[in-house]
Amino acid sequence: MLKKLAPLFQFLPLSLFSTIGFWQQQTSNQGWLLAFQIAALVAVVQLLLIVKHKIVLSRLILSANLYLIFGGLAAFFQQWWYLELYNSLQESAIFIMMLLVGIITTLSSNNGFVGIDKALIKDTAERFTINKKSAYLFIGVLVSLAISVVYKGNITFSVVVPIVFLAILQRYLVHSYSQKTSGNLI
Repeated sequence: MLKKLAPLFQFLPLSLFSTIGFWQQQTSNQGWLLAFQIAALVAVVQLLLIVKHKIVLSRLILSANLYLIFGGLAAFFQQWWYLELYNSLQESAIFIMMLLVGIITTLSSNNGFVGIDKALIKDTAERFTINKKSAYLFIGVLVSLAISVVYKGNITFSVVVPIVFLAILQRYLVHSYSQKTSGNLI
């Protein structure tokens, strides 16, 4: 049941963060601290449920959750230097986290950055195809980071549009791979 509902709730922590952070008439440091702490708690619960049910988590969602968890921990432990780093990077911080997760998962995960399981695949050409799809997603994150820097401060164009673009790109890459492999089985 959770596996079927997982796609509906994958953006819940980030949505909560945005809602709480922009809820007030005047955004304040206290509002952002509260937003980070609540969203971080929800992100931790979400990650624990996903790990428990062995669901392959979108690396983009993992990145967003890590961004929120680190921000929540910094707020809770009053690590102002870290929050100031987030403040100076603004929306770009989430894309930098995606790049870090992309590098780590591409090099050390069976699912790569794109999220396609290559553990049971023996064909090197097919493994290369999956790695190439991870590279395409990584390039998409680089482009999103550049857009985020250009439109810094404009939430719609600096973070919402690039994240929607990345989510669609990732789904397309996974779908195109699964269509190719299911076509080979017929």
